[in-house]
Amino acid sequence: MKRILIILAVMALSLSCASADAPSFEQLADLDWFFESGVGGWSTELDIDTDGSFCGYYHDSEMGEAGEAYPDGTVYYCTFSGKMSLQEQVDEYTWNVKIDSLTAEGIQGEESVEEGVHFVRAEPYGISEGDTMRLYLPGAPVDGFTEDMCMWAHLLEMEQLPATLENWFLYSDKNGSGFVGISLGENSIGLANPWRDLTAEELQQVSGLTFGVPEGATDVIYRWLESEGLAEMQFSLGSDDCCARIQPAALREGELMNIADIYTPWDAEEETTVGTCYGTVSIARTGSEDRVVLCLWYDAAPGLMYSLSVGTTDPDGLDITALAEQVYVPVQGEN
Repeated sequence: MKRILIILAVMALSLSCASADAPSFEQLADLDWFFESGVGGWSTELDIDTDGSFCGYYHDSEMGEAGEAYPDGTVYYCTFSGKMSLQEQVDEYTWNVKIDSLTAEGIQGEESVEEGVHFVRAEPYGISEGDTMRLYLPGAPVDGFTEDMCMWAHLLEMEQLPATLENWFLYSDKNGSGFVGISLGENSIGLANPWRDLTAEELQQVSGLTFGVPEGATDVIYRWLESEGLAEMQFSLGSDDCCARIQPAALREGELMNIADIYTPWDAEEETTVGTCYGTVSIARTGSEDRVVLCLWYDAAPGLMYSLSVGTTDPDGLDITALAEQVYVPVQGEN
C-alpha cells in the first residue's frame, strides 16, 4: 500500500509539472534583459524577439586605461545576434533554453580612437553558442540558488533575501552569468533601480526640465535620475524606439557631452543645429538591420546638455534633427 501511495504521489507531481504552461518568446520579448553587477561601467543587454532570435550589446568602460591619444579611457564593446530555443521543462518554474547560434559583428581585437576614447571590439560576455541556460519564471523558489545566482539576480541587494523570484532570470552554469528580465514600465523590486518614473508635471517640479512630445509619439515615459540630475523621456515613434535626455553641464563653446550612455564607434557624424544650438548627428550599426541614430546639442544660456537617440531599421527615412526640434523646449526662450 505504501509503495502504491508513493507511485501515485510521483505521478501527481509529474502531471503537475507537465500541465504547467510553457513560457513563450512573446513573453520574453516584452522584457528588457540585463547582465550587470549594478556597479562599475559594464553590462550586457539582450533584446529577445518573438521567434527566439535575439540581438545584444556588451560594453565595458575602463576610464583608467587612458593614453595621450585617448585621454577619456577605453571602451570594450561587442554587438551580437543569434537564435535561442525553448527546450525541456526542469520543474514547475524552470525550463532549459539553448543558444542555438551566436554571431558577433566585426573582428575581435579591432581598435579605433574616436573623440578621445579608445574602442576595442570584444567577444560577447555572459552568453555563448551551444550553451544550455536555465530560465527561471517569476515565483521560482530561491532556496536552491548559489551565491553567484543570487548576486546576478540582484537578490543580495535586498534587505532580506526573498523566498521567491520577482522577475524572470536566465542563468548559465557554463559562463557563471545571469540575465534578469524586467519590464522597465514596472517598479520591479527584484532589481535595484535608481530611476524614478514620474509624470511630465512631476518631472518639471523636481528638475525644472521640460520635454516636447513629438507628433505621433506613443508610450511616453518620463524618468528622473536624481543622483546625476538627469531627466529622460522614452517614447515610440512607429516602430522606432526613442530616448531623449537633458542634464545640466558646464561646457565650452563647440563642446558636447554624450549623456545618452551609448558606447560604440560611430560610422558617420555630421554637425547640425537644433534651434540655435550647436549639435551633431551620428549613426552606428547595432545589429544586422538595426541602427542607432544619435543627436547631441548644447544650450549654453541655461547650461543644459541634450541627447536624442533613436533605434531604427530605416535611418535614411529619419530626420533626427527635425525630431530633436520637437523634443527641445528652450528654458529661457530662443538664444
